[in-house]
Amino acid sequence: MKTIIFSLFFLLISLSLYAQEKKRDLYVGAFYGFGRDINNEDYLYKSHYFKIQFSGVIKESNHFRYELFIQPQLNFIEYQLLNLNYVGDNQPNYIQNREEFGNLKSITDYVFNVGFIVKKTISKRFDIFVLASSGPMITDTETERLSKGFAFSSVIAMGVSIKYSHFSVEFSPNFNHISNAGLQERNSGYSSLNFELGLKYRL
Repeated sequence: MKTIIFSLFFLLISLSLYAQEKKRDLYVGAFYGFGRDINNEDYLYKSHYFKIQFSGVIKESNHFRYELFIQPQLNFIEYQLLNLNYVGDNQPNYIQNREEFGNLKSITDYVFNVGFIVKKTISKRFDIFVLASSGPMITDTETERLSKGFAFSSVIAMGVSIKYSHFSVEFSPNFNHISNAGLQERNSGYSSLNFELGLKYRL
C-alpha cells in the first residue's frame, strides 16, 4: 500500500510539472459507477465503485485533445458461483470448494490505473471521448475464478462530456476485465459491463 501511495504521489507531481511547463490544462474528477457480468451463466458478479481521476492534457490539435491520467479506484462486489460444476470433481476437496464458492461473497478491490483519453470537440459544450487504462490491483477475497491478492484491471470506454465553465460532467459505458496474467493459481478472471457518471474540474 505504501508503494502504491508513493507511486500515486510521484506520478501526480510529474503530471503537474509537465502540464505547468507546457502550459497545459490539469483536471481532477470524482466518479461513481456500477455494473455486472456480461450474460454469464457460471457466476453472478455485481459491482459498484468510486474513483478519483487526475489528468493532464499532453497534446492538442484542431478539435482533438489527448490526456494522460492516473486513477485510484475502490470496487465493492457481490459475487457468487452459480454453476457448481465449474469446480470439477478432479480437483482436491471439490465438494467443500463447491460449497464454499457457491456462497454469496462480498469482495473489495483496491485499484490503481494509468490511462489515456482522446477527446473530440463537437461543440462549445460537448466533447466525445474514448478511454483506455490498465493497472495493478489487490483483491481481498479468493473465488474459484481468481486468487486473492495481486491482479490487473483493464478498461476501455466511450463517453460524452458536457462542459460548463471550469466543470464538466462525464457519462460513459465501459468494459472491464480483471485477471492476474497467470501470476497466481486461479486466473479465469471476470468481465463486466459498467456505466459511470463523473464530475471533473479544470484547475
